[in-house]
Amino acid sequence: VNGIFTLNRNKVENMPADIKEIQTNGYGGGPGTFAVNGKPLNILEGTYVQLDTGAGSHSTGKKMVDVNGYYIGSAGIAQIGDPNPDYKLTGISTLTFKSFSFRMQWDYTKGGDVWSNTVRTLLARGLTKDTDFDRALPYTIPNTVNQDGTPNTIQQSVDNIYFNAYGFGPASVNVWDATVIRLREASLSYSLPARILKGTPFGSASLSFSGTNLWYLAPNFPKYTRFDPERNSLGVTNQKGIDLFAGPSSRRIGASLRVSF
Repeated sequence: VNGIFTLNRNKVENMPADIKEIQTNGYGGGPGTFAVNGKPLNILEGTYVQLDTGAGSHSTGKKMVDVNGYYIGSAGIAQIGDPNPDYKLTGISTLTFKSFSFRMQWDYTKGGDVWSNTVRTLLARGLTKDTDFDRALPYTIPNTVNQDGTPNTIQQSVDNIYFNAYGFGPASVNVWDATVIRLREASLSYSLPARILKGTPFGSASLSFSGTNLWYLAPNFPKYTRFDPERNSLGVTNQKGIDLFAGPSSRRIGASLRVSF
């Protein structure tokens, strides 16, 4: 059994004083990833839900809604996440018994944030089983307040809330924790004994069955969106944290026969 523990801590330093930040990817004006002095590389910035920070008893610290019962978004952008994971764990085990060999690789990534255009669109448009209920029912966004600090009692249809607040509202609403557990690879091999190959032109022969990306669980994303936090929609890059419509990940299963002469 082999184990690998990966920890990465980074910080942007020594940017010129007249440069506030440099956008490294994403949309102009956010959501996007940025290099900012004193912060980890590629932090996520975007619009966010405004909080009730009024003076005195009106300062509840809760998210605010407008007269229609939707989140009130910010005029500018600010940090809404950090795509850098807390740590990664990899476990690789190989079990050999006589002519059989079984190998598995499990990966666990803890933390890291992703703004997902894929997930927000599925939720907003009701294209996932997570929204398989009557979206015409009246709904009030919980734990929110009006602009005067009073509890929000404004009712909207679920359909409107999912589209205008949860789906296409401020960018911060669509940032998810990218923790993921994955069975990266598994294989089973059988090597033919030498006595069976005796008298044949083969020096060795083995048969293998293998699979990659056989199973994964991203527990902090909506269950039925089946979003894979490792999907990269930004092309050949090391950028993380921005999903601009990533295709679904694939599972691969195969078999091979190897012989030597």
